[in-house]
Amino acid sequence: MGNSLVEYVKSLVFPYLKIESTSPKIPHGHENDKFLRVLRADSSYWKFLLLGWLFYVTVWLVSIAVGVIVLLLTSPIFMWLAIPIVFFALMKATVMFVVTRINYELRWYIITDTSITVRQGAWTIREITVSYQNIQNVSVSQGPLERYFGFTNLQIDTAGSAGVGAHGKGVNPNQAVLRGIINAQEIRTIILENLRAFRNSGLGDPDDINDKHPSNEDIERITLLSEIKEEATLLRKVVE
Repeated sequence: MGNSLVEYVKSLVFPYLKIESTSPKIPHGHENDKFLRVLRADSSYWKFLLLGWLFYVTVWLVSIAVGVIVLLLTSPIFMWLAIPIVFFALMKATVMFVVTRINYELRWYIITDTSITVRQGAWTIREITVSYQNIQNVSVSQGPLERYFGFTNLQIDTAGSAGVGAHGKGVNPNQAVLRGIINAQEIRTIILENLRAFRNSGLGDPDDINDKHPSNEDIERITLLSEIKEEATLLRKVVE
């Protein structure tokens, strides 16, 4: 039922908005790259998003139900007001489900011998391309929920990654995040090999990238901070 609804909405909206639901085109000239990879988020990431949707919708519908009950207890005459409120709540939950699913399906990652591209977004397609010559750090994070569902996030930072808030809500053109992948360490190794080959060709400084293995203490700190960040993000979504 859910997938049929999503496909129906896609068939109506995608042609009008000129959105391509197929795999993105490989950048011209990179079709035969040695390290070429075209990836997308794993199905476990969809389960994670679905859990977030269910949690939000449950809180939303319970709040609406309580409000409707209070109205009806105040006076039965408010029944005419309760019906559109319930209808609006159900419509909002449905729209959120469709948007969440489309956002998952349109998330793609392209790795070439010179750059990494992240394409994401439901109605507004955002594409971020990070060149190897600008990469400062490649890190892997996995909070408690990600660990439960079995996927990892791979974050690629460049020199300007610190200014996340300067480019709008959650948008940072100097940072690429590959969310919901199950082979993050393998992809990280490919990126680092790419980076090494790129800089050994004389186009960069091999010492720029942080390729050293972190200590156990550093790993614990990174894991703790990642878990705090993920929990704070989930709480913010619930509040919103």
